[in-house]
Amino acid sequence: MFPARVRDPNVHRSVTRRRAVLSLAVIALGLTACSHNAPPSSVTSPSTSGPATSTSAPSASSSATFDLGYQPLFPFRTLSEAQSWQEAHRSGGHQPWHRDAGATALSFTRGWLGFQELDTVTSTVYDSAGAHVGVGYKLPTTSRLATAAVLHLVRFGTDQDSPWEVVGSDDDLSSFSLEQPTYGSTVSSPMTVGGHITDVDENVKITVRQLSSDAAVGHKCCLPAGPVNTPDLWSTSVTFTGSGVLTIVASTGGHLSQVERFAVQGVHT
Repeated sequence: MFPARVRDPNVHRSVTRRRAVLSLAVIALGLTACSHNAPPSSVTSPSTSGPATSTSAPSASSSATFDLGYQPLFPFRTLSEAQSWQEAHRSGGHQPWHRDAGATALSFTRGWLGFQELDTVTSTVYDSAGAHVGVGYKLPTTSRLATAAVLHLVRFGTDQDSPWEVVGSDDDLSSFSLEQPTYGSTVSSPMTVGGHITDVDENVKITVRQLSSDAAVGHKCCLPAGPVNTPDLWSTSVTFTGSGVLTIVASTGGHLSQVERFAVQGVHT
């Protein structure tokens, strides 16, 4: 049984502040499925109630005291990098997609992870923790959308026009999750990676990435997994060569799409 983090009784969260991770207890198996990851019938665009934009310059004091509170996975490694983009965008409109949570989530999924077939934003929800963006694909022969993952993003900075940063995924214990190692933990190679999975004839692929390297720094393929209809545990050992903040990616698919579900976890060495 692996430690898990929850945002409510039915939903497992892969992204939590590190101080919260240290105090969480082990939860029981058998959580019910959440509607969060169910394939919606249409795309939900960011609402007007989402974070607004501003042209106010960042103050020195806010920069000095800012704490992201999460593992910075993509696209920036540091606050300084995020602020450099801000300055370039304010002066010349450089890479405006950083201002859009959905565009950032798709860039992370298709560009950095290489999941080209996941080309659609299936849902977008803003709350006090940031933005939760579903990414996925259109189901064959239908107009419905399937959600492969719900990514959690936060503003990298204190300004209203600070760029969005992917910090993890919101996982469903009753479907597919990545729970070990725990979010924000310190890891070394080899490390044990695991979580929950449903559906039969699944093969879990593990990739370890870091922003300072174009190529993956760790890889494991593939782990056969999946019961009939009951969440089951999967676990494997992965070696890696990276350092600093790492993004662990677990993915499965091959039935309707090459990648049908994936989850990400932020850790560091």
